[in-house]
Amino acid sequence: MYHFGCLRRKSLLEIVLSKEYFLALLLVVAAGNISAQNNAAPPRDSLIRFVPDSTLPVAFGWQRPGEMVQSYSAVNGSDLTNVPVSSILGALYGRLPGLQLRQATGAPGSDAPNESLRGLTPLVIIDGVPRDFTMIDLYQVASVAVLKDAVATALYGQRGAGGALLITTKRGGAGKARISFTAQTASLKSVTQPKLLDAYNYALLFNEGLLNAGQQPVYTADDLSAYKNHSDPFGHPDVDWYSTAFKDKTQLQQYNLNISGGSNTARYFVDLDYLNQGGVLNVPNDVNTYPTTNYYKRYNFRTNLDVALTKTTQVGINIYGRLQNGNQPGAGMDSIYNSVMLTPGNAYPQFNPDGSLGGNSQYRGNIWGLMAKSGYIPSYNRTMGMDLSVKQDLTFLKGLYAVAKGSFISYYNESTLRTKSIEVYDMNIDPATGDTIYTKFGNTGTQTNTMSVGARDRQIYYTLGLGYDAAFNASKLHADLLYNNDNYVNGSDLPVTNRGILGRAEFSLKERYLLEAVASYSGLNRFAKGKEWGLFPAVGIGWNISKESWFSSSVFNDLKIRSTYGLTGNNLSAGYFAYQQFYNSGATFYKGNAPASSNTMVEGTLANPDLTWEKAKKFNVGTDIAIAKNRVHFTADYFNNLIYDALIIREANAGGLLGANRPLENLGRYRYKGYEFSLGYNDHTRNASWYVTGNAALLNTKIIDITEAAWPEAYLYRTGRPLGQPFGLVAEGFYQNTEEISNGPVVEGYSPQPGDLKYKDLNGDHIINALDKTALTSGKPVVNYGLNYGFQWKGFDISMLWQGVMNVYTFTNSMNTLGFQIYQSGYSQAFESNLGRWTPETAATATFPRITLGYNTNNYQNSSFWLKRSDYLRLKYAEIGYALPATVINRIKLKQARVFVNATNLLTVSKFRNWDPEYSDWAYPNQRTVSAGVNIQF
Repeated sequence: MYHFGCLRRKSLLEIVLSKEYFLALLLVVAAGNISAQNNAAPPRDSLIRFVPDSTLPVAFGWQRPGEMVQSYSAVNGSDLTNVPVSSILGALYGRLPGLQLRQATGAPGSDAPNESLRGLTPLVIIDGVPRDFTMIDLYQVASVAVLKDAVATALYGQRGAGGALLITTKRGGAGKARISFTAQTASLKSVTQPKLLDAYNYALLFNEGLLNAGQQPVYTADDLSAYKNHSDPFGHPDVDWYSTAFKDKTQLQQYNLNISGGSNTARYFVDLDYLNQGGVLNVPNDVNTYPTTNYYKRYNFRTNLDVALTKTTQVGINIYGRLQNGNQPGAGMDSIYNSVMLTPGNAYPQFNPDGSLGGNSQYRGNIWGLMAKSGYIPSYNRTMGMDLSVKQDLTFLKGLYAVAKGSFISYYNESTLRTKSIEVYDMNIDPATGDTIYTKFGNTGTQTNTMSVGARDRQIYYTLGLGYDAAFNASKLHADLLYNNDNYVNGSDLPVTNRGILGRAEFSLKERYLLEAVASYSGLNRFAKGKEWGLFPAVGIGWNISKESWFSSSVFNDLKIRSTYGLTGNNLSAGYFAYQQFYNSGATFYKGNAPASSNTMVEGTLANPDLTWEKAKKFNVGTDIAIAKNRVHFTADYFNNLIYDALIIREANAGGLLGANRPLENLGRYRYKGYEFSLGYNDHTRNASWYVTGNAALLNTKIIDITEAAWPEAYLYRTGRPLGQPFGLVAEGFYQNTEEISNGPVVEGYSPQPGDLKYKDLNGDHIINALDKTALTSGKPVVNYGLNYGFQWKGFDISMLWQGVMNVYTFTNSMNTLGFQIYQSGYSQAFESNLGRWTPETAATATFPRITLGYNTNNYQNSSFWLKRSDYLRLKYAEIGYALPATVINRIKLKQARVFVNATNLLTVSKFRNWDPEYSDWAYPNQRTVSAGVNIQF
């Protein structure tokens, strides 16, 4: 057996490809195939059904859909496999009502969107164990479900308030080995691209900004002419840094091989994945003997084995791992992208006439140099884990069984910093002699070779318990009693340990009346002694009206109403033993003589010995309907969740001066409520089949109490408003003349000029200040929706998924969007939007304040002027495929051969101009992918 601590000495890939590993695997495969040939149709009760077709995965177990009272949504893993994304979350847009996703970067390996479930961050569970969702590949996924209400999540105790994202991996089935190979290659292109100013317009507006500040222009008419006609590319450069630094397109390749099969006694699923995503940096391969461009490579493997040791003993073994390699220039991708966005096109030439890097005293970081001459940073991530589960039927009482599950995983991540500094040269012509003079800034340093360890984490998880299944007369009873322990060590930190005693009872009477009660007694070692544990109960009821003898309908196939209520918790914000007082080294002041030692200590954030977990009372009521011979399915839910004892920092002006940072306290109260709907239709004829599914979720949030300080005006309060409610000044256009300024209110700390933003004096005190800030939106519920459609005719198939959001707003006044901000020792680049600035000539049509250099405290603060509605509708995914007919594939001994073309982020409909509606600050852009691939099955 391999020891996890030896991952650095023997790589994950070497372990997976070792002959010992494959020999053991082949023995199981062979045994499964031999047994399958001898038992083609085993009795149903003798099957090892770790993933039964008739049940759905829930917290710590499985349930039959007709007996569920939970609010439950799920998607089949086969619907996700061909989506050309590196993160499983990226394939879930628009599919699961209640799950909101927002992608803030398209950087390779870091492009997973941020997720929330009914407004809160869900716990990610993979095969029953809390895990990082990046641990698995899409091709390994059997299903993804969202658990949303109290009955569904109370068993997670102090970690259940945000709901759960439940990921289940594939397992083997009875029969001969089934081999599937998929290969696809994709072309990636940025969804949006910033519209930066050329050198001429930048210089023109820069002069204007100087004049507005009462200073003389620095660019002469000859300078402006040279920038405009590009007659002097070295003395008057005009470099399009965005096009210079970034490729128009890059590539992604993805390959998957999986094998599954088995028999009554042994079943297996084996999966190998490879993904290679190229970066956008435009660095030729021949510049260095080592790569400085950015890229991301990932290798995943998984082996899931299920074995019946005896008629009463079932064992499951999962072995899985991930190997990731990445690379970026020594300066770092974030720094380079930031430089591209902020460096004016006229700052310096890319190269001087002698081939040296351009630069000057103001701009010393030549972007080409940062990309190609600053060294490189390779990164390595090694992850390996194993799950072992055992189910033992206890023969002394029919239906009673014992279960045990253990899991271990090790994470290791490191980067090698092979970086070096660069030197740049400012070229000038001596007016007296005409000689070219180069002034050097910086130095080309020797390459460093240091290692940075980002993660050395490990997790040990286990669950022990008893279960009972019984059926008597027309009733069914299922019960569980479990103990689980989750110990996670993050680097050198002390372990964080979540423990719980869990109980569940499910009762069904004649499949009509449903009752489920759950409870967990959950504890965390990061709370003070005597305050670690809490009880989290929940109960749910359901009524299958369609099962009633008096209910006779040729239309309804299913009609069920259900409701749940209970208590869950959240300890994710507990901090690092925040109930204890910590002291930090650092400078401080003294009254009297200072101590002789310079190693002083200063009090850190104040301790809170009463710190405890956040709590959530959750109510849910819903209905499930199926009509027209199950061709039409409809689900609706209403939820109302109260979050209390939420951890917040008390407002500073609610108390006195402390001389220390205030601690987190359990003072907040919030309300999350809303509606979720899902409607689907599917049908088929002899040669065709089709489906369409739509879903929508409306989320209302409300701040009930945040110990808010007393305000003189009602409109200043956050209490009573939605969480995240944007606040700011109400803009009323631009000051058009000095008379308007003189007759208007005084702006505190600022002297307005014509062309500045004018704000509404809400309290009528004739002063514009913080007391005039108010809520800038109506607070309508946020709406997330999706529409999924598919059609198949003979061998052809087409599918598409639309996804969108409504009633969302974004401020657009960030450093990377305003222009002419302080950057390095000069000023930053500007945008085409700056051309719409106010001038006396454009006063009637201006769309941007007058040009000012640096941050303008009046114009650039949060206000209704910068707040834009960022609703959008996006064609998130579309695919066309063709499966070769059986008459063709049978000749070449294949079960299936299918070719496909798909794409993501194809079309976006939005009034949110110039930016991607998922984020407003320019960062690594989201990508549009167009992919072609083939799937072959043996």
